[in-house]
Amino acid sequence: MRKIMAELISVVLALAFVFASAGCSAREYDYKLETTNASAANTAAYQSEAVLYSRKEFDSRRYPYFAMLSETEKDVYSLIYEELSQGNRKFECPVNADSDQLSKAVDAMLNDHPEIFWLDNNYGFTYDPADGSIKEITFKFFDFADTPEKLEKARAEFNSATDSLVAGALTYSTIAERELYFHDYICENTEYDEEAPYNQSAYSALVLHRSVCAGYARCFQYLMQKTGAACYYVSGRTEGLVTDTGEEGDGMSNGRHSWNIVLIDGEFYNIDCLWDDTASDVYGNLIYPFFNLSDEALIHHARSGMSVSLPDCNGTDFKYSNRFGDTVEADELVFTDAA
Repeated sequence: MRKIMAELISVVLALAFVFASAGCSAREYDYKLETTNASAANTAAYQSEAVLYSRKEFDSRRYPYFAMLSETEKDVYSLIYEELSQGNRKFECPVNADSDQLSKAVDAMLNDHPEIFWLDNNYGFTYDPADGSIKEITFKFFDFADTPEKLEKARAEFNSATDSLVAGALTYSTIAERELYFHDYICENTEYDEEAPYNQSAYSALVLHRSVCAGYARCFQYLMQKTGAACYYVSGRTEGLVTDTGEEGDGMSNGRHSWNIVLIDGEFYNIDCLWDDTASDVYGNLIYPFFNLSDEALIHHARSGMSVSLPDCNGTDFKYSNRFGDTVEADELVFTDAA
C-alpha cells in the first residue's frame, strides 16, 4: 500500500491520500477531500467517543486478517466495515489510531470482505499533527455506486448473481464439490482482461464477467464464504517465470498476483482460478493444475504482505487429481507468459 502525504493544511488538521492496490494490476486515482478545521472542543469529543466505541467481533477462522491486527487496529477495521456496509463514504473516526494502524485495518478489512465491492481503491483521511491521530476518513466509490440509489441497485444486482450461484452450489453436499462448482463457473464465464473496469473488485468477475486475478480471487472467496466455507484472499507475487525469449521476465510475467486458500476437513489448500482458466484456454478444455495444491506444489507463487501470516497449506487429499480424476498437473505446464 502506497501513501501520498499532502501539505499541512492547518495547525490542527492535515490531509493524507492513500492508494490501496492488490492483484495483477491496478490504476491510481487521486481525488480531493473536503476538510475543515477541528476546534479544541471537537478534538475533545473525538477523545471522548474513543472510550465509548464498541467494536464488532469477527470469527478468526473465517476472517483471518482481522485476527492479525492489534486491538486498536481491530477497532478501526470494525468501524470501517460498519460504515461502508451502511453505504457511508465519509465518517468520523472515534478510535485513537494513527495512519499506520488505519492502513493495516483497511488492508485487512478489504482482504476479509469481498462483499464490500464498490470501493475505488482510494481513501483519504484527516489527522491531528500533534499526535497523528485520525479524525475523519473518506473513501471513494466506483461510479456505479457513487450515489445511494446506484449503490442499492449495484448491491441488488451483485446479490442476485450471488444467490443463484450459491443455490446451485448447495445442491452438492461437500465443500470440495461446491468449490469445484464455483471454480468451473468462474473459469467458464469470466474473461481475463487487464483493461476490465473495476477489476480489483468481485463485481468485475461476478457481474461483468471480465477481470484480473484480484477480481477472480475475490469473486471465488465471496461465493465460498456464502456457503459457510473458510476461504481466504491471498496477495503475493508470481516468480521464476520466463518470457518467450527464455529470459527472466517482469511485469505480467513476474509481478503482483492474487489467489485463494480454502479450508477442507481441517487442512488448507491453495486454489488459483485465474491460472486454471488461462491454462484451460490454451488446452481447449477445463483443466485443474492449480486446484487445491499444497504450498510446496504451488509453483511460481509467493505470498507477500499480511498474506505471509495466513496458514500453511499442507493438504493433498483434495487436490483435483486425488479426488476428481486425471488432469494436467502444474509441473507439466510450459510457461511462456503468465498473469
